[in-house]
Amino acid sequence: MAPSSTDGTPANEPPPGTQAIGRALTTLKLLAGQETELSVSRIATELELSPGTANRIVRALVAGGLVTHNALTDGYYLGTGAVLLGQAAQRGFGLDRALPVLEQINAETQESVNLAVRESGESVVMLRAQSTLPLRFEQQTGARFPLYTTASGKAILAHSADAEHYLASLPERLPQLTAHTLDTPARVAAQLEQVRRRGYSIDEEENVAGVRCVGAPVLDSDGRAHAAVVIQVPTVRMPRARVRELGVRAVTGAKEIAQFVPINRVMSR
Repeated sequence: MAPSSTDGTPANEPPPGTQAIGRALTTLKLLAGQETELSVSRIATELELSPGTANRIVRALVAGGLVTHNALTDGYYLGTGAVLLGQAAQRGFGLDRALPVLEQINAETQESVNLAVRESGESVVMLRAQSTLPLRFEQQTGARFPLYTTASGKAILAHSADAEHYLASLPERLPQLTAHTLDTPARVAAQLEQVRRRGYSIDEEENVAGVRCVGAPVLDSDGRAHAAVVIQVPTVRMPRARVRELGVRAVTGAKEIAQFVPINRVMSR
């Protein structure tokens, strides 16, 4: 007889309804990443679902207030319920108190500023204060990139308990996002040591060509990093002399955020 979970479900089978919930969550994530409405047929195609299944999912999400249906276009987009959930999550994480810090750095430097967190092997943008200068790097919250390619990822890794395990898990030759991306775990490890000594990380066009970044770790009481403050600047506006200036500013911003944001909540391994 197969072992069972506490609810009577065989241990090797998901609980009833798990598939439906998973599909609904995937649909919400899909809509969250769009700037325009999506039709049922597009949702079905993107998620590899039948039109009937996709239709049932979006109707349930509309009924729950998480998705809104535009009757004129027959498209779907995130609803007010999703907005309220997002706002509640931001308050719970303290991100509503972190945003003014990013906005202050943005006002002082006129450059784009992010708060990013680690999610497994990626760096994910949680908050952003966008530069208003004509030449700037456009990026959306929710954008994610490999840890080893970003200033945020390197700042976090340099102060993470599992940094050695992460490096050991990487392939001998790392996938390249630009011509400047670090290509071996050994080179990443060397940069992490520099981050520890210097206090901030540098992305030398390693993630996006033409964009140079500095990042500072947001440390908890144990000295571990769960997030990073990052200043992103077009390379033409970021000479070497400015790197240190902005790196120091990122450090002061990260320290300020660390005082009041329970940032360990937003980190997922």
